[in-house]
Amino acid sequence: MTSTVLKSRLGLVVALALTAGLAACADDKMAPASAPAPVAAPAPAPMMPMTPKEKTAALQTALNNNGAKLLVDGVYGKKTASAVAAYQKSKGMKATGRADAKTLAALGL
Repeated sequence: MTSTVLKSRLGLVVALALTAGLAACADDKMAPASAPAPVAAPAPAPMMPMTPKEKTAALQTALNNNGAKLLVDGVYGKKTASAVAAYQKSKGMKATGRADAKTLAALGL
């Protein structure tokens, strides 16, 4: 076959394909294309439990946010216990100086 014949046949194939595609678009019975399904976000990595030092640092930060002036070092010493007792007393709780569940809940921890 000559290149002219090949070009002619290729042109005919392209024309037929375009005509068929346009005819399909004009068909009012054709269902509209649906949107692609959303992709779910990956699950967050599980959080590692806090160490006792991290828990104490979070407590000290929460106490500081409520008026205490503690060094946030993660050490539950006399100053932290005194600040817990002062916070408990200010909230009408029994001032034990221990960060029990009720105290932690009141601090939002």
